[in-house]
Amino acid sequence: MKRLLLSLIILLIGMPSICWGDGACITAMPFLKMGMGVRASAMGKAFCAVADDVSAVYYNPAGLGQIKRGQINLEHTRWFEDVGYTCVSGVYPLKTMSIGGFANMLLTDEMQTTTEAKPQGTGKTFREIDGIFGMSWGINLTDHISVGATGKICSQRIGDKDAVGFASDVGFLCKTKHVGLGLALQNIGADIKFIDKGFALPATIRTGLVWTNSWLTISGGMTNILPEKKTVACVGLEGWILNTIALRGGYDSEDGHGFTAGFGARTPGRTSSSSLEIDYAYLPYEKFEAAHRLSASVRFGSKAASKLSDAAETEKILKQAGITPAEEKTENVKKVRRAMPQETDQQLDRAKKTAPLPARSYDIIPQQSEQPVPAPDYSAVSAPPAAAPAPSIPAVLPKPQAPVVQKQAVQTPVLSQEQPSKQIRTVIVAIDNTPIFSGPGTRYPIITTVPDGIQLILVDDSKQWYYQVKLPDNKLGWISYANCQK
Repeated sequence: MKRLLLSLIILLIGMPSICWGDGACITAMPFLKMGMGVRASAMGKAFCAVADDVSAVYYNPAGLGQIKRGQINLEHTRWFEDVGYTCVSGVYPLKTMSIGGFANMLLTDEMQTTTEAKPQGTGKTFREIDGIFGMSWGINLTDHISVGATGKICSQRIGDKDAVGFASDVGFLCKTKHVGLGLALQNIGADIKFIDKGFALPATIRTGLVWTNSWLTISGGMTNILPEKKTVACVGLEGWILNTIALRGGYDSEDGHGFTAGFGARTPGRTSSSSLEIDYAYLPYEKFEAAHRLSASVRFGSKAASKLSDAAETEKILKQAGITPAEEKTENVKKVRRAMPQETDQQLDRAKKTAPLPARSYDIIPQQSEQPVPAPDYSAVSAPPAAAPAPSIPAVLPKPQAPVVQKQAVQTPVLSQEQPSKQIRTVIVAIDNTPIFSGPGTRYPIITTVPDGIQLILVDDSKQWYYQVKLPDNKLGWISYANCQK
């Protein structure tokens, strides 16, 4: 991996220099070079190696492969000379890749038509309408490497004259935990014919390098516009405060440009898988008034991946904690209940067969003989003795009692639905790359970062601003309450 990163750094830094040259030429559809994304503009367009939001459809489509949440973005810019620029874009992660789409439109106010004979105007007006409509996709080749591509239709209309063309982009991205490298080839396509003359598209080679941690991002990039033989350098900086407020700055070396600035804010939505983000960029120019760019976007969980990953992650955490999931508990209870009656009857039958018979509570009376007893001879006796009393036979014999079977005690599991089970409280991380601290505060060191959408076991919520949670590796850490939801 180290050799691969070193080779890519040499390639990406040297590529624009190889393509560099003197001179310039006019290209068709110059609005293709304007860029999209307010966050990227505030960072001086140094976004090729960052490419972690919906702006990746423009700067590097390979970044779509590493996006884990869906996003819809709406942005508007009021340029100088009453030029309006509006963009709608979105990205959605699937099971094996991510797809994105965008629609950009540049519209000018009506302008006077002039000629050499009537330089003050002919009384007629016209306006320029430019548009880009495209689809992108990105896929991960490994845990660190992704590729992507974009296909787009470009349209330009000035007055009653128009032109339409097709172009494509391809991108490559390599990202580790802290370092990223990006390469993108943009606006690859045939020449565009406008009126009676052909113009080349602004084919561009864009490279980038980024370093990032849980709250800070530093990026740089080189852009070479091949038909114009022009190279532009850019750098960008972004820092997050409590993962809620972002401060951004950058520098763009293109003619007429310069330092850029901006900020952003995001807040979790009503559900843990959605959030709202607002971004602003301030772009000053040397010869024109500054431009203000504003955007609003919504991030949401993927139906195909996030819900399944959340359920799997929750089950993994519960098993690591030694807790049986509720569904598994219910199934086990049903199995025990179904087995109880049959096992109990079998045990009782065996006890009846093997139990010894108890002693009877009465003696059997012998039957009396029916033959007459002969009378005794009393002749030799002066007086006959008194007759012996006959044995007394009860009128009613005691009823024989049935043998008593001593039942063996059969121990059966006692199931009580009223018995409370162990309650596990969890929190769901709402912000991507949320830092986990070793103590309840930012003064403690960061031990790791966690992605958005993951569930963590809540251990302690008695502190004012931080929760103590149990990580998937059974370690304990502290997370800001603003970055998660119970």
